[in-house]
Amino acid sequence: MSMSAYLSGRRLLRSVKIILICSFLTFLSLGCSPKTQIVLLPDPDGKVGRLELTNPKGAQTLDQPWQSAEVVSPDKAPSEPKIMEEAEVRSIFREALAAQPKPSVTFLLYFQRQSTEPTAESLKLLPDVLESIKSHESTDISVVGHTDSTGTADYNLGLSLRRARRIADILVSKGVDPAIIEIDYFGKEKPLIEKPQGVPEPRNRRVEITVR
Repeated sequence: MSMSAYLSGRRLLRSVKIILICSFLTFLSLGCSPKTQIVLLPDPDGKVGRLELTNPKGAQTLDQPWQSAEVVSPDKAPSEPKIMEEAEVRSIFREALAAQPKPSVTFLLYFQRQSTEPTAESLKLLPDVLESIKSHESTDISVVGHTDSTGTADYNLGLSLRRARRIADILVSKGVDPAIIEIDYFGKEKPLIEKPQGVPEPRNRRVEITVR
């Protein structure tokens, strides 16, 4: 009897918990020793996370793309990791691959200085944002406001909130359910481009929209 688990390089801790719970439930319901296979997949950009497999008998680390290990039972240490062929992984896990949600997409909209109005170029991205929301059948959208470092901390914090609300209002006016939009804001605290205090930077005057 086997149970296969499919992991991407993101949200690994949450995924590992799910695997351990599923393994435990399989022991209880089947009364036999299932085999759990774990494969670490690269993100779309080729990066991978790091996954620690541990039980009372030993531990193994997965930190390379397409690296795999097996857990047979709590009485045996996880198997030595091995690299699997991508084609083999896609064949074994084809059902899981077909069922997985689309990866999240992030859009950056930039703003005029000390303003809640997006630049003309950024406004042109809105159709792509709306199409992504539709294609993902999204129920989870984050809208996060930012500023550059000109102005006081309090002013920038308020401005970043107003920018985020401005974009959220635009999305709602285009038919997006406000209940699925989460707004956050950080003022000048999380710049894309590091600049000395008080130096304008257009790329830091932004709202990040993430569609999941």
